[in-house]
Amino acid sequence: MFLYAILAILIILVIKFIQQKYPPSTFGIYRKPGRWYFLKLSFFFLMLKIRKTLGKLQVLRKQARQSSTSGYGMKSRPSPEDMDKKQPLSSNPKAIDAVYFNAASQDGCHLIVGAAHRPNGVVNGFLYLRVPEVGLLMTPKLPDTLTFRTEEGQLYGAEGIQLIPVKPMQSWGIKYDGKMRLHGDAEKMFDVALRVEFTSSLPYFDFDTDMDELSVARGMALEPWSREYFNALREFHQTHYEQHGSFKGNVVINNVKYPLHLDGVRDHSYGHKREWSHFHRYALHFITLQNGARMNVGVVCAPVVFSRMELGYMYEPDGTLLPIEWCNLRLENHGECGTPPLDYGFLFQAGGKKYHVQVDVKESPEFFVGWEWEARVVERLALFTVNGIPGWGAAEWEYRHLKGRPKEVAAADPAYTHNLSKG
Repeated sequence: MFLYAILAILIILVIKFIQQKYPPSTFGIYRKPGRWYFLKLSFFFLMLKIRKTLGKLQVLRKQARQSSTSGYGMKSRPSPEDMDKKQPLSSNPKAIDAVYFNAASQDGCHLIVGAAHRPNGVVNGFLYLRVPEVGLLMTPKLPDTLTFRTEEGQLYGAEGIQLIPVKPMQSWGIKYDGKMRLHGDAEKMFDVALRVEFTSSLPYFDFDTDMDELSVARGMALEPWSREYFNALREFHQTHYEQHGSFKGNVVINNVKYPLHLDGVRDHSYGHKREWSHFHRYALHFITLQNGARMNVGVVCAPVVFSRMELGYMYEPDGTLLPIEWCNLRLENHGECGTPPLDYGFLFQAGGKKYHVQVDVKESPEFFVGWEWEARVVERLALFTVNGIPGWGAAEWEYRHLKGRPKEVAAADPAYTHNLSKG
């Protein structure tokens, strides 16, 4: 009789477990662990471990490189040289090949520049330059990033911006010739000639293969799984890698020359397509510390594939590269309505050690990305303190933008109107 009672209790518990529903998402966006969370977590963790192991086996490397299942544990290209060059765009109208640089110095200089190449000559291009003696300068079209390239070849950029690969995973050139205006004063224009070289001897961090498997599995395990989900996951994938290094050069502003010595990061992203409307929010932190440590720590919310993905890496002062194991920054608790905080803190862990990050934002210019301004990006020039050690750099917060491109902005750009008429 006792055994029957135990069996009945177990059956009731199993039925209740199966009948459990997903707990309600915060703001209808940020998911919480469901009933199968730990089983899914274990499965995805093991899958990533296996894929990463297979990717390292010499016998299977050629097959893995040519497979359509690159990413999520496997390299997308056979060598660093093949990765660190201009990539052919896919046939998708939203194909992407993008490079980005974000650098700062302890004395308040900043350089943030990017060029995302899209089909039909479109480039989402922008440049911010802060020199303390002058202020924060920006390319004239900002906050709009829609530019159109005329040059071909291996360089990235358009309308005065040139980002030039020189030596794979070691050096790039950054050039700009043209007008820039003062942030906050649209009428104040400057003549700018920028010449900077990025160099690095540090290893690069490949988000396809180097992320902590458990952090990826946690993000995937939060989501309801289905065939449609895994199809979306495959389509969402883009290769993305980053590398920290040094920026040296000079800028001439209205015939006055200023030397530039900065620390920071560059990244390269490419894939079948990038759909900015899939991103709800993200917050990334590019930091250089006084003791030589460097890092990018952040959280991404793209509800079509994951409502929370903790990601990033850090270089220890000796250059050892470690993936971020977890980060406790909760996007839903910070600026969900569109105004990110100016001072805040969070914890992360790498190499088994915990780090406490304090952020003090000094300036927050913003721009919009996408043909119809699908994304709003807030660049946050900031000072940092990590475990009591001072640092400098920037944070980047992105928001989904639903208001579209203002009609007056579109009307003022003949190239936009011309390309719109072409479909």
